[in-house]
Amino acid sequence: MSWLLIVGTAFTLIALAEIGDKTQLMTVSLASKYRSIPVFWGVFLGMATITVLGVAIGTILFSLIPMVIVKLIAGVLFVIFGIYTLTSEEDDGESVIDDRHVFRNSFLLSAVAEFGDKTQLAVIGLTARYAAPIPVLIGALGGLALVIGLGTILGERISHWIEREKIELGSSILFLALGIFFIVEALL
Repeated sequence: MSWLLIVGTAFTLIALAEIGDKTQLMTVSLASKYRSIPVFWGVFLGMATITVLGVAIGTILFSLIPMVIVKLIAGVLFVIFGIYTLTSEEDDGESVIDDRHVFRNSFLLSAVAEFGDKTQLAVIGLTARYAAPIPVLIGALGGLALVIGLGTILGERISHWIEREKIELGSSILFLALGIFFIVEALL
């Protein structure tokens, strides 16, 4: 199979898998509250890290870290972030959060959320199927960049239409719900 076809297959599969996924919802939520550039790069590099691990290590990674532990860690991180978002107070609603803080949180949340997710499994499967890690990686990263970019644009637009307090409440509820979902999923 040609490189171009493998890149196109990986791009399409990953982009379609991520549209409306929890990571895209998280990206929209973060970008509606914080500057979109550090959110984009944090989420993209977090997901890229997991994608590279999927290509490089494949199923060996899953034998080293039990999935139940990964899901519990993801759940706890999301719950903590949801509580933090719900309880943090800002000066007159206009204070600016350091971009490094936004980047770090975006990176960590996306990396943990994507570990063992369907897109990582798809990348592992595509790499194994085609024995072509570079075109799979290029296509997957392109698909991720597209969906994350759309999520940050949507989040930024939402911040212009909806009051900040409602965005913070909605973001908190989303992160808490995702965290509880991860924890319940790990325990079942």
